[in-house]
Amino acid sequence: MIRAIVGTIAVLAGFAVLERSVDASTGLSGTCTPTQAYATLHRGEIVPVRAEPTPEGTVIGSLAGRSGSKADPARSVVTVAASQSGWARIALSTAADYRAAEAGTAQPYGWVPADLLAVDARVDGPITVYDRPGMLGRALTTIEGDDMKFRVLGCRGAWLQVINARHGNVWIDKWCAKEGGCRG
Repeated sequence: MIRAIVGTIAVLAGFAVLERSVDASTGLSGTCTPTQAYATLHRGEIVPVRAEPTPEGTVIGSLAGRSGSKADPARSVVTVAASQSGWARIALSTAADYRAAEAGTAQPYGWVPADLLAVDARVDGPITVYDRPGMLGRALTTIEGDDMKFRVLGCRGAWLQVINARHGNVWIDKWCAKEGGCRG
């Protein structure tokens, strides 16, 4: 009887740990399949890129909105490789609008607030919206043919945690970061 109770408590404790770990925006550092997202920047707007995922982290460079006018924002496309505590780890070598703070200090990655990044639902086929990533996730709905935008919160594996007014805080299995969309 005591073994059964201890076993049940251990299983429940395991589910509690799993439950807390599914929120990539507030959890420990996790990696994801490198994926593109974009920051919408106005000409002259600068987003600091930091060495660590904290507001106090050393600024190692910046993303800067260079093209377009003040009225027409430009997309600065970046490759997201991980997320931690509301921050996105981006590959600096593929960020065309990235400028290092000091010449000759090439860093492979930097951190920006994840919610500065966005993706679109302009893709071929349906996007499935889930309540959590992976096998424990439950499909909530599908999106097809809609041009809605999502703010990025985090990532885990091949999943992206996003938020918008219509669906709230959800996980999606497909997205687009190209200016003209990803429809064929």
